[in-house]
Amino acid sequence: MIESHPRIGTEMHFHSATRGRYIHKHSNYFEIYDRYLERFKGRAPTILEIGVQHGGSLLMWDAYFEGDAKIVGLDILQECKKFEERNVRIFIGDQSDENFLKTVIAQVGKVDIIVDDGSHVPTHQIKTFDVLFYNALAEDGIYICEDCSTSYQWRFGGGLRRSGTFIEYAKKLCDQLNAWVANDPALVVNEATKWIKAITFFSSVVVFEKAPMSAPSAVAAGEERIDLEKPFRKSKLSILVMPLKRSNLVQGLVRRNPFLWRLMRWLLRQNQ
Repeated sequence: MIESHPRIGTEMHFHSATRGRYIHKHSNYFEIYDRYLERFKGRAPTILEIGVQHGGSLLMWDAYFEGDAKIVGLDILQECKKFEERNVRIFIGDQSDENFLKTVIAQVGKVDIIVDDGSHVPTHQIKTFDVLFYNALAEDGIYICEDCSTSYQWRFGGGLRRSGTFIEYAKKLCDQLNAWVANDPALVVNEATKWIKAITFFSSVVVFEKAPMSAPSAVAAGEERIDLEKPFRKSKLSILVMPLKRSNLVQGLVRRNPFLWRLMRWLLRQNQ
């Protein structure tokens, strides 16, 4: 039997670097951390973690970044203040309190990485994201919201597709990524559109990549093309078909109606 060993990365430090302090994570989190945080090594990043609890994760981050990171912890328990040391600052307060979060931002400034491992209450996760992602996270930063399984759990105020959960909130932000090109009056460009580069969903985790975004532009290359209208011009009814082919209204009807779509395909085959 082959003995399993932790991979080099956050998983290794999870097992070896916590000085006996308790730490709890889900097994799929380590790959997520390593995928998104590797590029910050050697950059002396600032990482802000909501939810200090027993202090083990603070040491995991310190080991992962080889003592080169500034670590900021937020927790509601006053006892967590004892975990402060040379490169670790602890703030005591409620993550659902916007004024508290703004006080932390004023003292800490921009941070490169935010990990929400706090109350896990969806409404708190949403409030924390709204304040910290736009106001505290650096332009190329990473925001990781953990334990999003609570969005499905009644005891945290969750439920499948229940309005007001963090998962449903994040789904709506996916719509905002497409506001530049949606051509739908109900979807307008907002701060999320301008600052969220990507949203990735994992089991119980949502990761947001931040970057200044602008409307994508169409690009093309090469000269040689095929004549897309040739089959329609060859039709005996081309005088009627061509204006219909070029109508946005007709195009929309054809694409939305399976019968009309099959009719168009039949027409193309007749003229090939």
